[in-house]
Amino acid sequence: MTVVEEVPMSGWRERIAAAGAWRLVYEAGLIVLVTAGATVPAAVTAEHPAVPWLVGLATPVLMVLRLIHPLGAYVAAALFGLGTGGQSAVVTVVLSASLSYRAARAWQVGAGLAAGWVCFLVTMHWEEPLTPEWAVLTSALFAFLACAPAGVARLVRRRRTLLAAMHRRNVQLHHGQAEIARQAQARERTRIARDLHDSLGHKLTLISLYAGMARTDETDLIRQTSSAAMTELRQILGLLAPDDGQPSVRPLTGLDELADQARASGADVEIVREGEPRPLAAMTEHAAYRVIQEGLTNALRHAHGGSIVLMLRYESDALIARVTNTPGRRTVSVTSGQGLLGLTERVRVANGMLYHGPTPDGGFRLAATLGYTTPFAPEPFPDLPDGPDFVSIVDRQGRRSRIALALTGLAIAGFLVLCAAGTWLTAALVAVDRETYDAIRIGQPEAEVRELLPDADVALTGAPGGCVDYQAGLLDQLRVESGEMIYRFCFRDGVLVGKQAREVPS
Repeated sequence: MTVVEEVPMSGWRERIAAAGAWRLVYEAGLIVLVTAGATVPAAVTAEHPAVPWLVGLATPVLMVLRLIHPLGAYVAAALFGLGTGGQSAVVTVVLSASLSYRAARAWQVGAGLAAGWVCFLVTMHWEEPLTPEWAVLTSALFAFLACAPAGVARLVRRRRTLLAAMHRRNVQLHHGQAEIARQAQARERTRIARDLHDSLGHKLTLISLYAGMARTDETDLIRQTSSAAMTELRQILGLLAPDDGQPSVRPLTGLDELADQARASGADVEIVREGEPRPLAAMTEHAAYRVIQEGLTNALRHAHGGSIVLMLRYESDALIARVTNTPGRRTVSVTSGQGLLGLTERVRVANGMLYHGPTPDGGFRLAATLGYTTPFAPEPFPDLPDGPDFVSIVDRQGRRSRIALALTGLAIAGFLVLCAAGTWLTAALVAVDRETYDAIRIGQPEAEVRELLPDADVALTGAPGGCVDYQAGLLDQLRVESGEMIYRFCFRDGVLVGKQAREVPS
C-alpha cells in the first residue's frame, strides 16, 4: 500500500478507479463502523434530538473528505464538535491517525492537532468551568485520543515510504543484474566465435589449399564445398556477435547455390518462393536456412534419385520453410537422428515450430513455421517511478523516524505525567493529608483552620450541622484495609471544638 498525498479532484477520480474492489469495501466498512460509533453515543447523551441526525449525516462526509483533504476534514470535524457537544472519541482517533498518515507536511499535522486541542478544551469548558486542573486532565485525554494515534500513523507512513524506496532500488538492482547477465552472455558468445574462427577456419582453409594443389573436378568440388563452409562459418560468427546488427551475408540468398550443389550430385531439386519477401531477424533467417539445408541433406541420404522441392513462403505473420521429396533409394544405412533433434531446438529458440513426417505418396516432408519476431530480444529498461536516491531517503527517513519516535515517547511520557499531576492536584485540592490533620488543634480559631483546609465547596456531603468532612490523602487511604478514611472538623462560635478520623465502609 502506498502513501497517499493530498490530490486535486481531477486526480481523485483516477485514484478511485485504480483503488480496486477490496479497498473500496474496506473504506465503506470503515465509514459505516465509525459512523455507528459516533452516532450511538450521541443518541444516548445528546441534549437536543437533532444532534444524532447531524452526527450521522456529517460523519460519512468527513470520512470521505479525509481521503482528499485530511487537514480540512480534521479542522471541520473539530469545529463541528463545538456545535454538537463534543467530538466522538472514535472519530477523533480515526481522523487523527488519517491526518498524520496522509498529510504531506509535518506542520499540517501540528496545525490540525492544535486546532483540535483548542476545540476540545472549548467543548469541555461549555460543559463546566475549565479550572487549571481540569484543563490538565482534558489535555491529557486529548493527547491519548489524538496525539498517540497520530504518532503511530506517522511512523507507519515513514516505514511505508522507506519500503517504497527499497522496492524501487530492488527493481533497479534486478534489471542491473539482467544487464550484467546479458553482457556476460555477449562476452561468452564473442569468445565462442573467436574459438570457432581460430580452429575451424584454419582447418577449412587448409582443406581448400590442399584441394587447389591438384586441379581436378573432384578437388574443385572439395574446394567449393570448403569455401561454402567458410561462408557459413562467417554467418554463424555473425550470429554470435555481441551486437544486434544483421550479418553481412544473408543465408537465404544462398538457396540457389545450395540447390546447384545438390544438382551437381545428380539430384532433381526445385526451388519455390511464394509471398512478398521481407526483412527477417538473423536468428529467424538462419533457422529457415538450416531447415531447408537439413531437409535437402536428408533427402539426398534417404531418397536419392527422387524429386526434391525447396519451398519458402512469406505469410502475413510467419515464414514457412519446407522441403518435400518423393521416394528414392537410400544411400546411407543408419543415422543417429540427432540432426532433427538439434533442428527442433533451433526452431524453438527462433520462436517457431518444426514438423516432419512421411507424405501420402511415400515421400517425406520437413517444414518449419517461424514467427517474424524472436522472444529473446533484449527487453527495454522499464520506466521506474520517479523518486529521490535510495540512500538519501534512508538517511532522511531514519532521522524523521527517530524524531517521530522521540515525539511519540514524549507524548506518552507527558500523558503519564499529566495523569499523575492531575491525580496529585485533585488529591491536594479536595483532600486533607495526615500532617495537616495533626497540625490542627482543638480550640484553634475557625478562620485559621479554614485557611489550612480545602475550600468548603469541595467538602464531602452528609456531615452534621457545624461540621465539615474531607477525604483523607492518597497515602492515608492506602493504609485503610477497607472503605475510606474521612477527617471531620466541627466548629462552634468560631472555634474548632472537635476533630475526628473516621473509617467509612465503601
